Amino acid sequence: MSFGFAQAELAEATEDIAEVTEIGPAELALTMVSLLLLMAFGASMVNWIRLLASGRRPFGMKAFVPVRPRHLPFWSVIYFFVFAGALLFSASLLQGVFLFAGWIDPPAQMADDLLDPQSEPLVATDPLSESADETLPAEPDETSEQPLEVEGPVADETESPAVEAPAISVPQLALSSMGMMSATLITLLLLMLNHRQTISRVGLVPQRGDVWLGFRSALMILPPTMVIMGVVSALQEYSHPVLDALQPEDAEAGPDYAVFGLLFVTTALVTPVVEEFWIRGLLQGGLQRLADWRFERVQQAFAGSPTPADSQTGESTPYAVGVEETDDTFAEEVAAEAEVVTPEAPREMDPSDWTPKAVWPIVIASLVFALMHWGQGLAPIPLFFLSLGLGYLYRQTGSLVPPIIVHFVLNGLTMVMTLIEMSRT
Repeated sequence: MSFGFAQAELAEATEDIAEVTEIGPAELALTMVSLLLLMAFGASMVNWIRLLASGRRPFGMKAFVPVRPRHLPFWSVIYFFVFAGALLFSASLLQGVFLFAGWIDPPAQMADDLLDPQSEPLVATDPLSESADETLPAEPDETSEQPLEVEGPVADETESPAVEAPAISVPQLALSSMGMMSATLITLLLLMLNHRQTISRVGLVPQRGDVWLGFRSALMILPPTMVIMGVVSALQEYSHPVLDALQPEDAEAGPDYAVFGLLFVTTALVTPVVEEFWIRGLLQGGLQRLADWRFERVQQAFAGSPTPADSQTGESTPYAVGVEETDDTFAEEVAAEAEVVTPEAPREMDPSDWTPKAVWPIVIASLVFALMHWGQGLAPIPLFFLSLGLGYLYRQTGSLVPPIIVHFVLNGLTMVMTLIEMSRT
């Protein structure tokens, strides 16, 4: 009897284990992504050790990424604020158009103001008039405590959805993407009024090797950033309003793939381009110009300065004339020496032969980038270090393509992980 009972218990335990260990597509995908991340982290650590052991440093002759000569930025930091104004203008204009067309609902703040329990005139009109006949007799001379008691249940029912994260709709995502792209186009057009080659000078035109450099840099930058993010998440849970709103209200309901697809385009494609253009291109580029303007002055002064021979004697050939009359051998020696000492004729410096000198613009731009994500828990801490890497890429290359690709890989990976987590529920 005891053996049969044990055998039955073993069979039930085996069935339970089979149910627990059943692996679905979401679990399999999560396992594969986790293995890829683990491999990427190992490869990143090996590459960092190899680079440091070979004597590579962030700056100098043996920099991680060699600095590219290029044009000095012609824009100032003012265009950073111009972009912010263009973003507010385009978002407000597009929101008005979407409201007029009926594609989006009015802002939730208007509904919250109507249901505010501290707003006595509004409570005394609409909410109370609908429920007064069912709950209390109409007594206009009562104190404000009774309307609050009447309004209590109504306020709980109407305000309960407001506590949760607002739902994300396709029109809202389209509005966000169109607003960011419109602000970018407006700022580019304003910059093109000053310079026709704005797109290439800012760094939006990819050069040879930029795409591959972006993916290699993602392998070097993202694993350490994720380690920092993991440590920070252990102290305080990461919270992002968009990801929170993306979670379905019903735990058994699957993800809305239409909303997720458009959110992926907005987060993984549009946002990296817009934020890198705004933070790296306009802010860091403008600060770099402010920091290195003296270097440009030195270049201009050097390009227009006379040769040492002209400054000392006024002419560069009196030695040859005087020597030819005395001794031909001595004249040849002096002429050869003159060729070594006397520099060539003054030449104009190539305006594209500028390289950045200051480093502090990377730090300032990274601080601004981190503060832009304020309200997402302790996420600004790892994002600051991420921005240091992105700013370093832009400083060394003058191209926005490598930081855009790193940004794209991070946001795209985050969205894929979110989709897998949503599919598991």
